[in-house]
Amino acid sequence: MAEVQVLLSTWNGEAWLAELLASLAQQTFVDWELLVRDDGSNDKTVKLLLEWQQLHPDKLVRLDVDGQHLGSTASFSHLVTMSNAPYLMFCDQDDVWFPEKIAVEYGAVKKLSDTHNEQLPLLVHTDLVLVDEHKVLLSNSFWKWRGLNVHQQKQDYLLTNTVTGCAALFNRAAANKAFPVPEGVQYHDRWLGLVCAWFGEVYPLHQAALFYRQHGQNAVGAGLANHQHVSTGSIPERVKNWSIQAEIFLKQFGDELKIKDYRLVEALADLRHLRGWERRKHIVRHQLFKRGVVANLALLWFA
Repeated sequence: MAEVQVLLSTWNGEAWLAELLASLAQQTFVDWELLVRDDGSNDKTVKLLLEWQQLHPDKLVRLDVDGQHLGSTASFSHLVTMSNAPYLMFCDQDDVWFPEKIAVEYGAVKKLSDTHNEQLPLLVHTDLVLVDEHKVLLSNSFWKWRGLNVHQQKQDYLLTNTVTGCAALFNRAAANKAFPVPEGVQYHDRWLGLVCAWFGEVYPLHQAALFYRQHGQNAVGAGLANHQHVSTGSIPERVKNWSIQAEIFLKQFGDELKIKDYRLVEALADLRHLRGWERRKHIVRHQLFKRGVVANLALLWFA
């Protein structure tokens, strides 16, 4: 068993997959292996994976092709349950990793591990270089482009995710705490970041470790269609999703929370059941705010 397992979920990724796999083969850290689950591709994705496996049988150690389309969150969750390494990394089919990506993230998490109990969930994550489908530079820093405060408090993770799955490495304790993802969780990396922030440690590394490719077929992506990253029309839907996630979080971990924390999460879970001024008063009463004056004004006005 390798020290690090890279978890790759593919779906109709023939246009990008070869470049990703080439970047994995160039990693300076060598004690890793690849676990892949194909999410029901109908292009040449599986063929490309099988060809790469023939060239690197010691790296691609498991390839699941069951024909089912689960969606990215369920597919990645399944990969975590298949894994057995001490450290795990998510991998997107359309990105390109820098050669030192695994080495940098593994080195950082090992330093954290030396000073923490092995049962504590640990997650490290890097910045990303934002590029278009042809790898033309859009931004040197995804964090700056999105205005993310990667040193935010645990409460902030209830509303704002700063962890991009393909930029993260996490330990076995984090995998055991967060996965399999409960039914209703929308994004596996958002859930992982939330769980690690509340029950362990999330550690940002202030360097980019991959090209984060944006194109019309991204499962999630950076939201390039809107320069402000969040349209006002999407705010009620986001509030609903925050509230649902809080409800799931309470159901999963409520017994482990302090009373003050429980009440905060409960307040957010209740938010989707309120409308109009009742919802706005509830936001103010329980301080359910995001980072930034403009974001909070938009939240109060359009929620």
